[in-house]
Amino acid sequence: MLPKVEIYLHEHPRWVTARWLDNVRLVMPRLVRTLLAAPPGPQHVLSTLECVEISVVDDASIARVHGDFLHDPTPTDVITFPYGEILVSSDTAARYAAAHSIPPTEELFRYIVHGLTHLHGYLDDCPERRDALFAVQEPIVAAFCPSAALPPRAFGARIPRNRKS
Repeated sequence: MLPKVEIYLHEHPRWVTARWLDNVRLVMPRLVRTLLAAPPGPQHVLSTLECVEISVVDDASIARVHGDFLHDPTPTDVITFPYGEILVSSDTAARYAAAHSIPPTEELFRYIVHGLTHLHGYLDDCPERRDALFAVQEPIVAAFCPSAALPPRAFGARIPRNRKS
C-alpha cells in the first residue's frame, strides 16, 4: 500500500515558500515508492498505513511533545509515531542549517525523509542502526530534495524514475 502523505504547516517560517511546499508534496508519492523499494527495517509500518501526517512545528511545540511522550522536554529535530504521525521542527532545521551552511529547506526536507525512514522500520538509537538509516535516507534526500527556486514541473524532471512504477 502506498500511504497518502499530508503536510501541515503549524509554524510558518519565511523560508518555507508555497512553491517549496508544493514541490515537496509533488514528490511524495515517488519518494515513498522509492523508500518502500528499500529493504524494510525490523519495525516497519509504512507500507501498512493509509495516511502519514507530517506537521511542521516550532521548537516549543516539539519540546512539549518530546517531554510528554519521550520524557525529554527539550527540542529535537523529528518525532515519529508508529501510527503515521511525524513532527519536524523548523526552528531546529534553521539552526542546524545555519551552523552547517546548508539551506534550511534542505534540512527540513531531510527531517521529513528521516521520519518516513523511521516508519519504514529504521532506527537511530545506536551508531550501527544510525548508519543503516542514513544509508537509506541520504540517497533519497539527494534524489528528491526540491529547490525552492524551481517550479514543480522543472523539478519533476530531476527525479529518477523507479522502474517498478
